[in-house]
Amino acid sequence: MFSSRNIHLAILGIILGASAGYVVAFYKAQSSVVPPPLSQGQAEGQMPADHPDVNNEQMLAAMKKAVETDPSNPEILERYAMALFDAGHFDEAEQWFKKSVDLQPNNVEARSMYGAALWRMGKKDAAGEQLQAALGVDPRHIPSLHGLALLALERRDVAQADQFIKRIEAIDPNYAQLTDLRNRLQSERGGK
Repeated sequence: MFSSRNIHLAILGIILGASAGYVVAFYKAQSSVVPPPLSQGQAEGQMPADHPDVNNEQMLAAMKKAVETDPSNPEILERYAMALFDAGHFDEAEQWFKKSVDLQPNNVEARSMYGAALWRMGKKDAAGEQLQAALGVDPRHIPSLHGLALLALERRDVAQADQFIKRIEAIDPNYAQLTDLRNRLQSERGGK
């Protein structure tokens, strides 16, 4: 006979069976969506055979055109400045990072990269000001702390460099460049 209890158990069995079936089907579907393996050329970072040959200068020219089309877009300015920085055009990168920071003063990444460009231009005090301003927005911004630690080491201010390195360590003890910073600090301490 069908008692109330048997009916409830049957419904529970149906629900559990359907749920288990759904979970199994979901995981089978997920495992079947595997990206194709990389070709030898892709694994080595090469472009496909039909990819147009574009050099840095062509890319920078195209990006400059985009910047000129929309000079009030800080994201486009920042991307262009970063491309200039990566291409070693630090003087131009400095100008475009400044424009990006002027449009978005609380953009920590742009401000930190502006500091890096200033540093590459030999404007160490201005670089330090930008890195400090970035920390004013985000006191846990590791690239700015790293830059300030390097500036302090360059100025042979071991105590200040040690403070910045300890702050980095407190935020991310696994930071990839922490060992290098510690070694440079130790070297500077030994050189005194």
